[in-house]
Amino acid sequence: MKSILIGGLLLSSTAVFAQSCPVDVTNEIHIKNGDVSVYQSGQPKVMIDEDNNVFINGKQLDLNAMQRQALEAYSSGVKEYLPKMADIASDGASIATDVLDEVSSSFDSKESFANVEALIDEYGQKAQDKFYKNDEFVMPADMFADVDESWKTEFDEAMKHVSVESMSSLFAALSDEMKDGEINFTELQTKFSDLKQRIEERIKARSGEMAVKADDLCDSIKGLAQEEQELHKAIPELKDYQMFEI
Repeated sequence: MKSILIGGLLLSSTAVFAQSCPVDVTNEIHIKNGDVSVYQSGQPKVMIDEDNNVFINGKQLDLNAMQRQALEAYSSGVKEYLPKMADIASDGASIATDVLDEVSSSFDSKESFANVEALIDEYGQKAQDKFYKNDEFVMPADMFADVDESWKTEFDEAMKHVSVESMSSLFAALSDEMKDGEINFTELQTKFSDLKQRIEERIKARSGEMAVKADDLCDSIKGLAQEEQELHKAIPELKDYQMFEI
């Protein structure tokens, strides 16, 4: 019953997004309380405050109306779209929870799957924690490359834990039903077949939704990268503190 070993869904959504979205994050980006900051070597170098004032190394730039308008549009897009990366990261856990609900309700034994649910919640929270530090959204530099490399090890380890716990929970639920004489082998085969089909349909539908969301977000971030190039023409002082690169 590999179809109900929900580890394959958990946290993988960000990795899929990274591999399919041709945008590099060239400097670390922080968003907090309406401010956007660009970090280099662990230090804030550029800060755009909520009133769209720009500070480079603590010194405020004197912007004209045209520059301020361009900056406002760009900053607004950064604050709107980048935090959605955290939503994409948690979509895998959300789908896994849906699948778990389907399995546990099929065996009328939600308590048997409590440990799996706790693991899914834990790893889903870890996905959020990749982007939030002390209530501050942080987009690491070279994040997409890091997802493809170092995050994969974490995904694999998470999958082992969830898969083992899933099988343990499934056998516990089955044992209860068979012990109580609620099901025979033929009925069990039918039940597994029906469950497999329902799970596949649910995963297909939710994964499709996730793919659309990821594609839309990628298009938005590519748009930000192009908009940033225009912003640098208007405010050349920002060229050394680039956020995105296509």
